[in-house]
Order: sequence, then C-alpha cells, then structure tokens
Amino acid sequence: MKKAIIYSFLVVLAACTTNKKVQKAQKEIDRTSAVRPTPTPVAKPLVVAIKSRYLLKDSSAVRIFMELDIENLNKVQVVQQLNENFRFNWLLQPDYGVRERLGSGKIDLNEQNVLLKEGKVLLSFEIPRPKNLPKGLLLTEVFQLEDSKKSNNDLVIDFNGTRINDRFGVYIGNFSMPIFRNFINKSDSFQVKSVMNHPRELYLIRYKNDFTPAQSPMATSIRPSIASLTIEETIKVQTNTSIRLSQEGLYQIVEDTNSTSNGFGFMLVDERYPRMTRPENLVKPLIYMSTSQELKAVNDNPNSKQALDKFFLAITGGNQMVSKKIIKNYYHRIEEANRLFTSYKEGWKTDKGMVYTILGPPNKVQRSRDREVWVYAQNTNFSEIIFTFNRKPNQFTENYYELVRYPEYQAYWFPFVEAWRTGNVVD
Repeated sequence: MKKAIIYSFLVVLAACTTNKKVQKAQKEIDRTSAVRPTPTPVAKPLVVAIKSRYLLKDSSAVRIFMELDIENLNKVQVVQQLNENFRFNWLLQPDYGVRERLGSGKIDLNEQNVLLKEGKVLLSFEIPRPKNLPKGLLLTEVFQLEDSKKSNNDLVIDFNGTRINDRFGVYIGNFSMPIFRNFINKSDSFQVKSVMNHPRELYLIRYKNDFTPAQSPMATSIRPSIASLTIEETIKVQTNTSIRLSQEGLYQIVEDTNSTSNGFGFMLVDERYPRMTRPENLVKPLIYMSTSQELKAVNDNPNSKQALDKFFLAITGGNQMVSKKIIKNYYHRIEEANRLFTSYKEGWKTDKGMVYTILGPPNKVQRSRDREVWVYAQNTNFSEIIFTFNRKPNQFTENYYELVRYPEYQAYWFPFVEAWRTGNVVD
C-alpha cells in the first residue's frame, strides 16, 4: 500500500514538474516571438534614370559609358546586386524607326567595368565599330529580372568622329570615366583624354557668357539672335595633363583656333553649382514666376537679398511659412534644371530647364534623331500637355534643344505659375 501511495506521489510530482517545464518553454517562445519584429520586405533595386555617352576607341571599337541612378541599391555589394537583379543588353541599328540589327550583345558586369560614385552606378563596355556606317543608334536595355520591367536608353553615335568630343572626354581628377555633365566646378582639376590616351595639343577658348533666360512657351514672335560671342582668353593645353582653371565662364575645347565649329563646350562654375546660393543669382530665375512690374522692382533694388524677401512676402501676403516653402521647392527645381540641362548656359535658362522648373519632370519622353517630345499626363485640371523640342546643334554641343512655341500654352502655363505663387506646388 505504501509503495502504491509513494508511486502515485512520484507520478503526480513528475507530471507537475513536466507541466512547469512546458509552461516555462511556452513562455520563452511567447517572449521571443513578442520581441522579434516581423521582417520588413527588402525593396528591390530599381532603375530611375540612365545617361550615356561614347568615345571612339580605334577603327574596330567604341567605348560606351553609362551613368545609372538606381534606388534601393546596397552600396557594398554593387556588382553582385546588379547581376542578381538585372540583365544588361545592347542593340545597334542604323537609325530611329529602322529595325535592321547591326549588332547586339549582353553586357557583362564585373569589378573592372562598374564603379560607384556619388551614389550613381558608372558602367563601361565596348561595342564593335561597324564598317561603312557614318552614324548609328545604340539602344541599351536594362531588364529587371523579378518583374520583367525594362529601362531603355538611346544614344546616337557618329562613327566618323566629326567632333572632338567623339574622341576626347573630360575626366575629373584621376577618375577613370569621363563626366556626363557640361560643367566643371572651379575647385576641380581635370584632364582631357582619349580612350587610348593619345597625346595631343589642344586649345581652351574662354567666352563671355551672359546669356538671356528662355522666353515663355507662348512667345511665338521671332526669337532674338544670340549676341556675338566675345573671346576673352585662349589657353594651350596638353591631353593627359592635369588642368585647373580659376576664371568662371564658358569654355570651348578645340583642335584648331581657326575652326571652332567642331569643338565642345563646358561651363566653369562655382563650387556649389548646380545649387544657386548667391542672392544676386537667385534673383534671375524669378523671371518664370513674376510679372514684369515685379521683376523690375526686384532688379531695381541694389540689395538682392532684401529684394528676394520682399518679392516672396508680397506674393504670399506676408505669410513667412508659405514663402519659405515656395523658396525651398522652387530653387530645388532650379538646381535640378542646372544639373540636367546645363549646356553653353546655365540649365535653368534653357527651354527644357524652363519647362522642367514650372511643370516638373514629364511623365513620358519620346525621342527621335532631331526631336524630343515631353508628355505630361492628363489630370483632373488639365488634358494631356505636350511640349516638342527640336535639336539645334551649335559650336558647343550637339544636344541643345529649342521649344516649339504656341499661344495655346497660355491656358496651361499661367495656372501652373499661379500654383507656384500660392505655394501649391509640391516638389
């Protein structure tokens, strides 16, 4: 009997002990589950923008350079992520709308041809140079593997190397890829180099560059001719040699000072450009959102900072908060216009820069060899808006575009300007 009682006691004790262990284990599981956060889905890399340019290497090959703006990219394992998420391909055809395949291939990505600089992915690769083809259209496709989304870039190549920038590029410091922009900050040294580092004597010509801003999209009268350019300085330089300039202005690189039509230009700007911080410079872009009377009052005031404060407080009825909001958003657009469209003059002064400043980036861009069409999608207030830019090459660049102007733009333009003046534009 005693043995039975003792046995029963031990069974109950073991059951209690086991139950406590189970409860303790469950509490540990609950505690761990409560502490451990639900994993957040990792956003996949996404291509936002692509720029490209080329340099003729020799009689058999062309070196292509690309600058990609990619969101959600881990800055540590760039090449691995690119290979895991994208496939890069190229196709060469004679022209826009001509689907003859002259060459194609896959672009291999590795540590030798991929760099990361200032948050942008820089990529270089080579394509074979076709025989007996003066110009061609290179189409580059970035295919996103997860959702099959495609990002495309088009680049017209002059295989004859007519202009000097078909053969020579500007390299900041000792960087291994040429710049994609048309401005150099005054604090930077630079070199002019070919792919094969051919030694060459070249010339830098500095011009006076006080160009006027773009006229409104409704200004259909004859455009004023560009004032004759005044040469202020000519400098002899050597390729593959470090160059540092101190005088801001418009420069042109040429092979022969007696023949400037085939050179290419760039602006030497202050250290903060494309940002604009000097009050006397901040006044000038107000032309796109002010009346002629307001602009005259601003320009007549010798104190530029005071003139700016008075202007923005006047259009907002003295509301400092709204004034600060407009200033922040408007000059951010000016900065982006400078970054994207600077050519032989500041980006905000160009036709593209003006439209971009007031309306922002277009929803769709259509390109042909000599034309670019910006499409702004229909919304609750406006039907679809289309701006057409025709390519107008000049001695500084082949990629300068002028807007085709129409009086009908007035119905769209003034409401957008009014939205800026009332603080209703969100950048």
